[in-house]
Amino acid sequence: MKQKKHITILSLIVLLLGGTSCKKFLETHSENNVSVSELFTDYEGARTAIIGCYNKLKTSSYYVKDFYVYPELTGGNIKYAITKAQSSTNTYNFTNQTLPTYNDMYNFYTQAYSVIYSANNVLENVDNVTNGKPEDIRRIKADAYTIRAIAHFDLVRVFAQNYTFTADASHPGIVIKIKNTDSIASSNVVSSVKKVYDQILSDLDTAIVLYANSNYIYPAGNAKTWLSADAANALKARVCLYKGDYTQAFTLSSGLINSGKYPLITNANYDASWSGKNVSSESIFELAYGSGIGGGYGDYFNFTVPQSLYAQFAATNDLLGLYDAADVRGHNFLFKDTTVTSTTFSFNRKYFGTADSVNNIKVIRASELYLIAAEAAVKSDPANGLTTAANYLNAIRTRANPAATYFTATTQQAMIDEILNERRRELCYEGHLFFDIARLHKDLVRTDCSSSTPSLTYLDARYVCPIPFFH
Repeated sequence: MKQKKHITILSLIVLLLGGTSCKKFLETHSENNVSVSELFTDYEGARTAIIGCYNKLKTSSYYVKDFYVYPELTGGNIKYAITKAQSSTNTYNFTNQTLPTYNDMYNFYTQAYSVIYSANNVLENVDNVTNGKPEDIRRIKADAYTIRAIAHFDLVRVFAQNYTFTADASHPGIVIKIKNTDSIASSNVVSSVKKVYDQILSDLDTAIVLYANSNYIYPAGNAKTWLSADAANALKARVCLYKGDYTQAFTLSSGLINSGKYPLITNANYDASWSGKNVSSESIFELAYGSGIGGGYGDYFNFTVPQSLYAQFAATNDLLGLYDAADVRGHNFLFKDTTVTSTTFSFNRKYFGTADSVNNIKVIRASELYLIAAEAAVKSDPANGLTTAANYLNAIRTRANPAATYFTATTQQAMIDEILNERRRELCYEGHLFFDIARLHKDLVRTDCSSSTPSLTYLDARYVCPIPFFH
């Protein structure tokens, strides 16, 4: 009977956490007429529900492709190596429309809100569990708050101008969903970007408190493939950087670095750290794929299988030109040249895989924290922060190339420009470039680009992907 009950729970999770297509969550039932309220009286049901939230992040419309590709394609790290069956061309050309059919980010939009919907389902029902320890329930709630914050943050970066676009961040953001209604389409009240960020930070702060008084509840997998207090603090550091709260961004990022729990991968091991499903020593949170084969982010860079989906996304010359010849991340190491229809392209191998192409997605790692700390140091203390910023920046530069010249700057702008270049070198294909360009109020210049719109001047409305309009 216990096995049958767990099968029922798993089936019900698929139905109940399906997201925006559900007309009314509380009226959805399985074939066995097991209600949501009954599901959440059982601890295993609640734990399966939060695992379902993680799984919804690992789809081609979210971290496995669309969300990660968006800032890389628009920012100038990707060019097409094929001429037919190209993916995300509306994004590449800045021609996304409100009509879902012509909006490459429509599936991401609905999937991200589906993640939020699922997290809300957990938060609204998990206190009904009667056979779980309070510490275990707090862990489930902490993960749900963190996941909800992640999805709102990812949405606001794509579908709204950056936080400092207006002096008080009063410009339009996205729909905030902290309580489930009939469907996403029925909620059409767009909140200001400030209110969205306030909600994101509130959720992360709530989660951090809950983590401090909770148990680890996951029996399988590396602990870094599940969220934690450190992951919530790391994500908060990222949010604070985007918000312009540089003092808090520095405190959070430097604190995690100084903890010593997330040492940088060595130069000798850097390439191998991206191979297969190994969890990196510097990762704070990764999305794990277990024994899955196929359907990964790396498919779009995979030049070994001559199919239409494969070998689409090649590196641009301007990205490749940022690396010194001895840089372990660069053209001679982490990229592979191959010929596609008589033209030589270079493909990044970060998510390429070995026996298959389903590598873990490294959502946030220590390398990013070093670069957050560097930028936050110089921006929070322009007069004295240059030395501190240089120390964090050069930790990443010299790890990549021990012979690299130690970078110093005499002006804030020169240091920020080099930090942005280093973010591009270190974090390419991890979903950052265009968002960095926008938050730093920079013009977009794509030099190795075949798009009809290779460049944009900052303040252009096309820095925002239109929110899909539901009929």
